[in-house]
Amino acid sequence: MSEASENGASEKPRLNLEIVKCRGILIAKCERDEIEKMEMRDDDIWVCTFPRSGTTLTQELVYLIETLDFEKAKSVQLDDRFPIIDVKDDRFPYYRGVKFVEQMPSPRMVKAHAHFDFLPEQLQNGKGRIIYLARNPKDVITSYFHLLQWLDELRDDNNTWTSFFNSFIDGTALHCPWPRHVLKYWERRNDSNVLFLKYEELVKDLPKGVRTIAKFLGKDISDENVARICDHCSVENMKKNDKVNLSYWRDVKKVNDDAGGGFINKGKAGAWKHVLTQEESEKIDILLKEVEKSGLTFELH
Repeated sequence: MSEASENGASEKPRLNLEIVKCRGILIAKCERDEIEKMEMRDDDIWVCTFPRSGTTLTQELVYLIETLDFEKAKSVQLDDRFPIIDVKDDRFPYYRGVKFVEQMPSPRMVKAHAHFDFLPEQLQNGKGRIIYLARNPKDVITSYFHLLQWLDELRDDNNTWTSFFNSFIDGTALHCPWPRHVLKYWERRNDSNVLFLKYEELVKDLPKGVRTIAKFLGKDISDENVARICDHCSVENMKKNDKVNLSYWRDVKKVNDDAGGGFINKGKAGAWKHVLTQEESEKIDILLKEVEKSGLTFELH
């Protein structure tokens, strides 16, 4: 048991990420200019998502498909093996920014919640590989709110479900607008360096998803290793795996374990049905219709 768990998370400081506005979009403070100018490598792998779209699952899948290093996966934090690039904050152990990624050995695996046009210019132009995961926004918004509650990251001016919901709908919440985020990647889905996946399809048939990712990465993977990866990445194992479940945050800052959700929850589609009202669901339908104009549809479980 961690010291934070023994003494109570409330004794930890209330650390909040600094949020800034870039091109009209709220993002976490990061080295925006340095990211766009980064020198890419051909074998770089970037997992890009709107928050709460299956990011951690996809990162762990990609890491194991690429390396088959289960021992390291069980002993080293995912945030160390597969760092996020678009947060820079020295108060946190793994938000180390561009320099850390630049010094990583190949193949570098990087996580980003950035909109497509915030990515490195070389990556946008085809150098390096992008795996993008999109998820039904009804599940995204409910999971997103619970996560920010748990992390104590809801801003004082946007700390109720109603205010957060409205900011998601009107496109002013962190990383929003959601339609713009997914559509920018959807438009590039046929690029040779882009793999566009849907969360609902991935969790419905995880072995198929593993093989799809492996093919994209040029990896020949055995049925035995597919099964090992799927077992390692099952929601039951991910929830109790302290190398992926973000439990180390309890050692860093205040979290709200009574908030009704954590970092990894049910790991399946459809939780929104127990949260959203009919009126709220219909408002998100408007966002879905916006993306459907481009041919992007989601299964509403």
